[in-house]
Amino acid sequence: MISRCTRLRVPARPLLGPTLVLRRLACDSSRARPPSTSTSHRSNSNNNNKKSFVAATAAVTVAASAGIYVSHSPDARNFLARQFRPALILADARPTEQSFLSSQYAQLNGGQVEFPRAAGFSTKSTRMLTEEEVDGKLREHEESYLVDRGYGVARFDITQLASNAQIEDDFTAKIVNVNFADGPSDWYFFGVFDGHGGWNTSAKLRELLVPYVAAELMDKVQPEQVQRTFGTESTSNARLIDEAIEMAFIKLDDDITRKPVNFLIENPYKPASPELLMPAMSGSCALLSLYDSATGTLRVACTGDSRAVWGHKDAGGTWTATPLSYDQCGRNQTEITRIQKEHPGEPDVIKNGRVLGGLEPTRAFGDARYKLPSQVLDKAVSLFFGRSSPPNSKSPPYVTAKPEILTTKVSPGDFLVLATDGIWDELSCREVVQLVVEWVKKREVDCGGTPPPGVGTHVRKGGIFSSVSDLADVKVKSDTAELNARLDQRAQGDDLAQIQLRNAIAMQKHFRGLFTVEDNNAATHIVRNALGGADKDQTSMLVSIPPPISRRYRDDMTVLVVFFGEANEGDKSGKITQIQEATKGGKI
Repeated sequence: MISRCTRLRVPARPLLGPTLVLRRLACDSSRARPPSTSTSHRSNSNNNNKKSFVAATAAVTVAASAGIYVSHSPDARNFLARQFRPALILADARPTEQSFLSSQYAQLNGGQVEFPRAAGFSTKSTRMLTEEEVDGKLREHEESYLVDRGYGVARFDITQLASNAQIEDDFTAKIVNVNFADGPSDWYFFGVFDGHGGWNTSAKLRELLVPYVAAELMDKVQPEQVQRTFGTESTSNARLIDEAIEMAFIKLDDDITRKPVNFLIENPYKPASPELLMPAMSGSCALLSLYDSATGTLRVACTGDSRAVWGHKDAGGTWTATPLSYDQCGRNQTEITRIQKEHPGEPDVIKNGRVLGGLEPTRAFGDARYKLPSQVLDKAVSLFFGRSSPPNSKSPPYVTAKPEILTTKVSPGDFLVLATDGIWDELSCREVVQLVVEWVKKREVDCGGTPPPGVGTHVRKGGIFSSVSDLADVKVKSDTAELNARLDQRAQGDDLAQIQLRNAIAMQKHFRGLFTVEDNNAATHIVRNALGGADKDQTSMLVSIPPPISRRYRDDMTVLVVFFGEANEGDKSGKITQIQEATKGGKI
């Protein structure tokens, strides 16, 4: 039974700081005072108005700090009306005065003076979305596919939730059929790309990264000359595959970043500049997995701070969460040491957990201002547009697109979760694996003992599916120990407070049983629980906040979940079929 303990209440961040609220109300209260006939009366009136103003300011500040839109609160309107007589607080919270009040900003309207919006009041509002509207937004971009090819991947689910006005994340899912000397096989590519400073770089990665990697693999491995037996991979081939992936990442970044800038400097054709320069000036992390169905080998190449976690059972049948990437950021001590060695004599190369105090990920595509010489950037900026080079840019490049690659063997019943950091800001690797296991269990119960489409029976072995539990008992391998060991614990100021707050929220979700299972799509299920889960008011609040304010409270979120099944099991059609109930708004 899920315990219902008192929830930890975290104060919402004020939409307007108290000083700004005070200043705006001071301006409006001074305009709202009617003229007085005597000096003493004017003085008393001023004092009374000041007292009233302080009281009203306190009420409005409290309401604003709680995230309440004051202008639609009847109590606030009545309170302000009493304090600022003869001002009238209308339904849209814009005050009016009798026509004897002269103001160069006032507009005469039927014997009254109506204050314009410049007075600090607005008719705009943000309302809480209903449960149906929240479901619609969470499921708006979900997709699910059944892979009926018999090469080990059975199903994959995808979803996205934007926080930026135009989402900066992107993703890819591609299958490359390869003819080896001993027969055909599939290479499965799945990737998520976390853009920053715009969507341009992540869009290029969606279009080009897999073709670049596949081309390098074909060139180095030469599969038509390789004979392979399922489950085996020679050491030489393993090394060649890793080298091919690294080379593809580096070549693509060079084609995105350095070559376009140099080309435009030599050929200053402005109509071509947006398409060529924007992917170089913006940036993106990249997390790409490659599953080689001939050997059952899974590789994850990470550039940046998106993260992959592998859910699998150990020898004893216990579910285990194993990260297959490590966040490459200014809090990762391994990355800090690497960059400091590359740039000796630059003590501020990592400042406040960021590269040169600006960029959080230490590896990324694009981000030309951290890679190109200052004189090149300055010339490009003077000819076209873009950001200037960062301060104290003495020895670029400071950022690289070269990935770290981790390799493992997967079995039928395992699953892989790839997600951008908007998810990992809210959930741990263990919690994500717990959520997927719980999703499979609940979906089996809902379907009368039948597992979700594409999820093999191997997932259900071990007797843990007899009932729906609070949370699955998931063991953690290399989660807290490895991830935290890489993090620089010397975080200061806002960074430390943000980390502590996120940890508190994660602990609250875990121990208060705030997770829920109500989606057909496993990726949507993860996003919902990252936002609030069973706390529907919390989920609705976070989904309702519009951009750009939403970026203070949540990031863009992209999740891709891959389920592995038996290879060469039964007669396969070779088709990839969309699972309708888990695509774009399917409901349980």
